[in-house]
Amino acid sequence: MSAMAMTTSLRATRSLRTGPVACGLRRFSDYIEIARKMKDTPYNPAVEGEVKCPDYVGWDAAVDTDFHKLQTGPWKKGGRPYEQICDSALDLVGFTPMVRMSRLAKHLEVDCEILGKCEFFNAGGSVKDRIGKRMIEEAEKSGRIKKGDILIEPTSGNTGIGLCMAAAIKGYRMIICLPMKMSGEKVNTMKTLGAEIIRTPTEAAWNALDSHIYLSARLAKELNGHVLDQYKNAGNPLAHYEGTAEEIIEQTGGKLDYMVMSAGTGGTVTGCALKLKEKIPGIKIVAVDPYGSILAAPDSMNDKSVRTGAGVGTQYQVEGIGYDFIPTVIDKRAIDYWVKTDDDESFAMGRNLIRHEGLLIGGSCGATMAGAFRFIKENKIGAGKRVAILFADSSRNYMSKNMDDSWMEANGFSMKEINRTCNEKGYYAKLYKVAGMCLR
Repeated sequence: MSAMAMTTSLRATRSLRTGPVACGLRRFSDYIEIARKMKDTPYNPAVEGEVKCPDYVGWDAAVDTDFHKLQTGPWKKGGRPYEQICDSALDLVGFTPMVRMSRLAKHLEVDCEILGKCEFFNAGGSVKDRIGKRMIEEAEKSGRIKKGDILIEPTSGNTGIGLCMAAAIKGYRMIICLPMKMSGEKVNTMKTLGAEIIRTPTEAAWNALDSHIYLSARLAKELNGHVLDQYKNAGNPLAHYEGTAEEIIEQTGGKLDYMVMSAGTGGTVTGCALKLKEKIPGIKIVAVDPYGSILAAPDSMNDKSVRTGAGVGTQYQVEGIGYDFIPTVIDKRAIDYWVKTDDDESFAMGRNLIRHEGLLIGGSCGATMAGAFRFIKENKIGAGKRVAILFADSSRNYMSKNMDDSWMEANGFSMKEINRTCNEKGYYAKLYKVAGMCLR
């Protein structure tokens, strides 16, 4: 279909959103029809009016105000009361376990104690369940949304799953805008939860007219929908400030020297960092960012991987972390150290985690652990120190990608070498050149 024909078709379907939309009397399939046509229709301001991408600038006065205004206090202590029957899967968000990774430490020849905060034990399988629940509940409290409304979210997948789970339970209709590189497992999970998935080009810049963020803004205007926007929503860092971080403090007894987290939107690392620094004097926060992303500071860290040559704009395979813009919910002032990682070391470390600890983690968890290992070795963090690493999601989302040997080989990752890193002490550090000093 030509662009002109698509535009004509879109004009014809716009009448669907007239009438009693606010009363929820239109079928969701009508909105899906419009959404699908818009995805294939180039943006035309003469037809749609002015549509802008949000202005993402890093932590600003607006998100800071909401972050303080919306605080409700920490979750109750003591974990989830397992003897009680839950009312819904949303009661199974949070209270995730922490594991002492002594077997991996031995294999990697690490002398400090390393702990894993296992966020894949959340009901929807990732740390993002926390923000999906919190953002919807905040929007409900403010009166912004009500049952039957259409929620639209640009996401790399896990936030989408968290939102779709909450939407299914609470009675919202969900449209997810998702880049093509994200795994089929994520897509299938969200579809099963009742969402419509609209795919966008992986290579599209965040503010390009064909990006998942721009398409979400177009759809929200056309369908009278709501973008809760994890990149600007104070409920994102708040979920971790009042939840995740409080759990970490309780589980470690406040005895923690370093906390390592990967950076995506930055809400997890920011929310956790702010609370941990309030409660644990002297703790240092380490953020992990993949090469190809621009989040790390100073900016020069993002330029180029000395080992692989990957740099700003390079397409990387690890999902869910790193961006080509600075989300508003990240406060870089709360981060003490940044570490950059490459795909190959990330996927290899993921295999090591699974092999030695039996923790069925996702690809970004491999990146987080790879960054933690590099930081520990290069900064000579030894016996008597305790390092915690947050593992954001599970292997469930990647069974056809980095959990699949044939996919790994087809994408240039040598399984022979990766298996050797799992079986031979010291080989991981040698293969991926873990040496020197981290930039601060």
